[in-house]
Amino acid sequence: MHNSADNATIELEQRLQAASERHTNNPHDLSIIWEAIEILTVLKREDRLLPWADRALALSPHHADFRAMRATALNLLGRHAEAAGMLAHDLSTFGESAIYRLRLGYSLMMAGDLARAIPLLDEVRQIADSMHVHAEAESLLGEAMLKAGDPRGFTHWQMRSDSGDAFSYRPADIPEWTGEPDLRGQRVLITHQLGFGDNFLLAACVADWRAAGASMMITCAPQIHQLMQASLPDCEVVSMESPQQSHAPLPDAVQARVQAFAPHLHATLLRLPLLNASHPVSGYRFRAYLRAPSTKQQIAREWAQQLRSQHPGKRLVGLFWDCRQRHMPELGSIARCWAARRSLPLEMLNRITTNPAVTERVHFVNLHHPLVEAQAGTPAGDVSRYLPGIFHFDDTAACIGELDAVFAVDSAVANLAAMMSKPTCVPVNTSGDWRWGTQGTTTPWIEGATVLRQTREGDWDSVVQDAATWLTAQ
Repeated sequence: MHNSADNATIELEQRLQAASERHTNNPHDLSIIWEAIEILTVLKREDRLLPWADRALALSPHHADFRAMRATALNLLGRHAEAAGMLAHDLSTFGESAIYRLRLGYSLMMAGDLARAIPLLDEVRQIADSMHVHAEAESLLGEAMLKAGDPRGFTHWQMRSDSGDAFSYRPADIPEWTGEPDLRGQRVLITHQLGFGDNFLLAACVADWRAAGASMMITCAPQIHQLMQASLPDCEVVSMESPQQSHAPLPDAVQARVQAFAPHLHATLLRLPLLNASHPVSGYRFRAYLRAPSTKQQIAREWAQQLRSQHPGKRLVGLFWDCRQRHMPELGSIARCWAARRSLPLEMLNRITTNPAVTERVHFVNLHHPLVEAQAGTPAGDVSRYLPGIFHFDDTAACIGELDAVFAVDSAVANLAAMMSKPTCVPVNTSGDWRWGTQGTTTPWIEGATVLRQTREGDWDSVVQDAATWLTAQ
């Protein structure tokens, strides 16, 4: 039985099909193309705009909106260099506005052209005539600098909090931390934001704040509360849902705990690295700190002993290959396409799990939550599940703690394994996240992580070959 949202989607898809048929009979009717573009936008399928934008540009080659749509579609498909080339070509015609230069800066950054992206994004943040464009440009500038291995990028990257994609609780009655390095005697409230992987990575900086003398209270999502509580024993860790709107107030129950803690200062998760990592010298690394609760560790130890007895002499390696967001169209095309590009197709994974040279030495363990296995698919070969069950991330951590290594795409699981100091291999697409660096098989940010990079967008062949080499060397 369909609900109203499903019915609306079905109706839009029928309209799109009808528009496609009308376009076949009337290929020069621009109004039909506009209708198809509008429907795809409402459906949050902007990644499918490319053929329609091309049809529109064939009729109206210099139309700014169609050219912008084409660049958007190219970026969503991972064809960033093409998007940057198109936007750069149009710069003299359409490039006076800050928003146009922002689009070019983003495409250049994602294409890996940091030498051009960084000064352009710096220029945009200075000329932006709106707070949103300024915040977006500054956030992207920070990301580009971090991709280049420059820790000063954290100063700019924190503007994600103001660019609309990283909501955070910001209590109005607690002064914001302004960068003072001496925190002796200060009680500090840290409120969370972003995804689980970002929480796992950035909370490593709590140790820096504790070393500076601060007493800490940190909030986190319920799914990771037990894990964070076990991993940050010197902090008060508070469970609460992630905010759904910018500057949302603290929930009443949490507010009572905060009042009892009586913080002197507040900072968001994004600001944690600024204490020690925003200096012009390179070399800052996130230090491993995560560990499962002791009770979960014991359960995992007993499970691992049994599994090792069944596979004597083999290394146990965890697998995580599919980002769930790619199956969630309601999140929009940006989140969905980015998740799809980060995910390793099951047929590529199967080449690893059935490789005789690998399976002779390695036994694999599926690290996916059971509820998402139906979408991720079942790997070929002999791949075990964590039989005590994965319900929350403390279970995942307990399992990882008993493994010899983890092979995981850019995800919360990869961040979790790396922040547990477990040998971690991360396959990334051509424009991987800043934390995985941009060159070679290492990253300047995380010790012990091996990064396998696509050389051509969507082509995992060389990555699969390199993964087999890495696995047989474990």
